[in-house]
Amino acid sequence: MCSNIAMSTRTMFLVTISVLVCVVGANVNTTSELSGNNSRMAWMKGLLDHHEWVALLGNVTVPAQCEADLRRYVTALNEGQLWASKILDASGQYSNNILFGNEYWLGSQNACKDLQLTQYYTQTPPFATTFYVAKINLTVDAEHLPESRLMLVGQCVPASCSSEALGAVLAAAETAASARAAATGIVATMQTLYVRPVPGSYNIFHDTKFHILVSVMLIVGLWMVVASGYEGYLERRYRAMVEKRDLELASQNNNHKQPPNSTTRAESDADEHCKDKELRRETCGMWSELLLSFSVLSNGRAILSTQTASDGALTCLHGMRFMSVIWVIMVHTYLTVFYIADNKTMRTVTERNFMYQSVGNASYCVDTFFFISGLLVTILFLRGEDKKINNKSGPQTQVADKDINKNINGYTNPALSVSVISQQSFYEDLLDKPKSTVYSKEDVFKMTKSFFVLLFYRIVRLSPAYAFVIGVNELALRYTHDHTVFEPAIFDHITCDHFWWRNLLYINNLYPQREMCMVWSWYMANDTQFYVVGIILLLISVKHMKFAMISLFVIMGSSWATTIYISVWHQYKARIQEPFEMFDPLYDKPWSRIGPYLVGMIIGWYLHRTKCQVKIPYWVVAVGWPTSLAIIASLIFGMVDGYFEVWPTAFYVSVGHTGWGVALAWVSVACCCGYGGLVNSALSYRGLLPLSRLTYCAYLVHPTVMMYTSFLMDGPLHLQNSIVLTIYAGYAVMAFLASFAISLAFEAPVVRLLKIVSGGNRNKKTH
Repeated sequence: MCSNIAMSTRTMFLVTISVLVCVVGANVNTTSELSGNNSRMAWMKGLLDHHEWVALLGNVTVPAQCEADLRRYVTALNEGQLWASKILDASGQYSNNILFGNEYWLGSQNACKDLQLTQYYTQTPPFATTFYVAKINLTVDAEHLPESRLMLVGQCVPASCSSEALGAVLAAAETAASARAAATGIVATMQTLYVRPVPGSYNIFHDTKFHILVSVMLIVGLWMVVASGYEGYLERRYRAMVEKRDLELASQNNNHKQPPNSTTRAESDADEHCKDKELRRETCGMWSELLLSFSVLSNGRAILSTQTASDGALTCLHGMRFMSVIWVIMVHTYLTVFYIADNKTMRTVTERNFMYQSVGNASYCVDTFFFISGLLVTILFLRGEDKKINNKSGPQTQVADKDINKNINGYTNPALSVSVISQQSFYEDLLDKPKSTVYSKEDVFKMTKSFFVLLFYRIVRLSPAYAFVIGVNELALRYTHDHTVFEPAIFDHITCDHFWWRNLLYINNLYPQREMCMVWSWYMANDTQFYVVGIILLLISVKHMKFAMISLFVIMGSSWATTIYISVWHQYKARIQEPFEMFDPLYDKPWSRIGPYLVGMIIGWYLHRTKCQVKIPYWVVAVGWPTSLAIIASLIFGMVDGYFEVWPTAFYVSVGHTGWGVALAWVSVACCCGYGGLVNSALSYRGLLPLSRLTYCAYLVHPTVMMYTSFLMDGPLHLQNSIVLTIYAGYAVMAFLASFAISLAFEAPVVRLLKIVSGGNRNKKTH
């Protein structure tokens, strides 16, 4: 009986152990199964698994060679062959940060190309490979990816497979993925929108516009080489002549003692030639000067010169202009890196930073250009008027006035100044006439003629460099779109092809953003339109100053009212995250941005009338600087909560731009009149003069440099402030180097050609 009990006990013990093992095993297996099937991340990781493609090929119709190569590839992949592993490794698959804004599973186009090189690798595919980028629409339940995520996925596949064949394989993968999601109760979908080859079929060497652009560059380049060689010869001959003359003068001085105040003709000629410190040769005839206008020697010296003008009153504008351009470049760098980052949610994190407002509220940096432009246009016009009056006073006054004008209208950014080339005709036509309160028909005709001549010279001065950049930008973007693994949001290869003429007529800001060639060139259109308004007001002011001033303030008030009305009508709420939300209705429109330009005109008139000789009480200085800085700080960093309501937004986008001009007005007056202190020393630093002269072309070309270099990358960047600042520094350097080349070839020569054609050298000796 005891043995039966013992046996029964052993049996029960074994059964109990077995049951426990089964229960535990069942629980473990169930947990593992649920974890695997219900994991959204596991589902996403298996979306583009090439190991399963053999099973998919039975459900799709693809070319026979493509199917054979795919089967051979997947078989080798499952066998662990290196070349097949490299193909999978070069293809885009699930990667981290999908829940932190990653939109790129790109793999590597370079790796797909490199793995075929038999001269470097012993194991290579038995077929050629090619690279495609597919755009898929991915949705995972209401928590993980509740909104459709558009993903760009790179795929390295046999070259025998077309984009249609790969699309068919991906469609079969979609069906399998949907079946897996449905079987485990996951609400998730994957849909392929398109598949495109990278690179595409575009060949830049077959593009007619490329041939035209290269021809222009070769002609201009040859002209520059010949002109530089010829000028080098003239300079060497001139130096030899001067040395010989100096020896003769020294010999004469040793043999004959001259009266203290006597001068020789040679000395007078030497003084005449030394007036222009950048010209190291004798002045030639018109045809020779036309050739020499493209010389790299004299143009390079003019651009890179750090010599300040004789009066030095307005040198602070150079620093303001340079700082504004590098501010623009910084903002565009952030926007570019945001677009190609694999952690786009980091943008939201960055936007929470208080200092990021300097990026989100950076529209005021362009207002600095408008302010400077209005100031310089007014000063040049009024100084030209004084020059006509001084012509009757004697040559000494003329020379002094010439030096003053050189300070403003030397080789500077043409977009921020008015050419004085044609102003002489206006003064000769109008200012010689006795002033009366009523314009005669002759006065109206001559004013109209002067207006169109001024406008014509401005457009001719701006357009060559502008047109060249438009051509380069269109070709660069067409090539980029064909070769990029990304999907650029700018389509200048289309818009510039159709609407380039709007840019050269300076009316592109009056059209929708989607139709704009070089979106950032809205500034050029605005500045030219403001120039038209400014010249009309200045022409009127010759006889009716009060009426011109009243008109100026009426235009300013109308700008505020119009902007407020449009902003409130659209119920616009300014947000730090969307600075360009109202681009078409407000951002680039002249009626919203003219305020700083008009303030600049007022300050230009004031500085001209006072000759920058204003005695400002110290209490005004003590109040003026903090007030100016407070206005600047409030406009940039005032959006503490990241947004404004409707009515605060209306005043922010209307009066705010004019307020920026008012703040700069104090900086300009204080610096020009001797109350700038360290600020004026920094803004007037001589090293900034060459960079200031390059701001026009740097502004035009820097987005093209950014888009070309960033969108031709093999994969995304990982967003971090330190990386952005490093890239920003590189972009700034590249932009100014490109600007220097464009200025040498198209901007500086045009300035010299216009002076020659308009008779700027009529008083100089010819040979």
